Amino acid sequence: MNRTSILCLCLSCCFLLQGFSVLEVTAQSETMEYIAIIQEGQERFLQPIIGSFLASHPVFSSLLGRALEKHYTQHSAVEFASYINQSLTLKFIDGSYVVLLDVFASHPELSSQPIRTSHSVVSSEEPTALILNPSEYLYGNFFCRRIISHLIAKGYNIEYRANEAVNLSYIKQHLGAEIVYMNTHAGYWDIDGDHTADAVVIATGELWTNETEEIYSFEFENQMIVKGVVGSKSFVSFTPALITYSYNEETLPSSLIYMATCHATADASMATAFLQAGAEVYLGWNHDTVFWTNLLTSCLAFRLLVRGFSVQQICFLLRSGGFFNFLYHSKLHYIGNGNHRIVD
Repeated sequence: MNRTSILCLCLSCCFLLQGFSVLEVTAQSETMEYIAIIQEGQERFLQPIIGSFLASHPVFSSLLGRALEKHYTQHSAVEFASYINQSLTLKFIDGSYVVLLDVFASHPELSSQPIRTSHSVVSSEEPTALILNPSEYLYGNFFCRRIISHLIAKGYNIEYRANEAVNLSYIKQHLGAEIVYMNTHAGYWDIDGDHTADAVVIATGELWTNETEEIYSFEFENQMIVKGVVGSKSFVSFTPALITYSYNEETLPSSLIYMATCHATADASMATAFLQAGAEVYLGWNHDTVFWTNLLTSCLAFRLLVRGFSVQQICFLLRSGGFFNFLYHSKLHYIGNGNHRIVD
């Protein structure tokens, strides 16, 4: 090989290497562009009204949600935007999805508070009740301590996990308990852009990173997870498909599943997945919920449970739980066996 050929080969290699660099930079720039698109919309429509009474009013939030949907739809990088009951699905032209969870939820400012992983086990024995609090960094753990005290008095072994300790790997493998309580964010995923919810999605405490799609490639490709955005943070969020794939009817021992989230029972998608995996009853809000109402109602629900009330009786007694939930026409609702009780 002569010197000219060697020079041409070296130049070709340089161009190939530069090409790979360009592809990597392009992918990163697209990701940054999508983040900027989401943030721009949030700042324009949400920042002025978050926490206000108007944002909690269902008519106003619906109008604002449609305006936000239209804003995103008009962007050239967005294939479609779909707003459904305080959840907004964005599908970008590269096929990636982002679901904005609890778009108008009233909560403390997310961006100013760091996430701190917390994990504590009340009993060293095999737990029979799981208290999962991915939002501890946001709402604290006082209400969880109250729930735990009620259950310990009833003789339950408890495992408590919070923040990033409630990650996807944990959700996939460790929900086999008699009681599973989870306080977090949730919403709807509209996969095809027809403004109809295809699945309830629930946020874990695990942050979504640039490596998430690679780490969980199987779950991502089979629509078991989606990126869920809450305020300025992105979380790995699971769909009913993950529960269906990870559990069978022998792995959830006639469990009580209590998802203390918005939209947990708005449709039967997530409930059906848990019930088919062996759970006896699935409990949660059938519409939006305000965080303080959600937390107070959770404590009251477990106080009634340990006193022998059935799930059906608890839902009848607690109903909306508070004024703002009443405005949303949101009630504590169950799917499955309403006669389920905590027994000695």
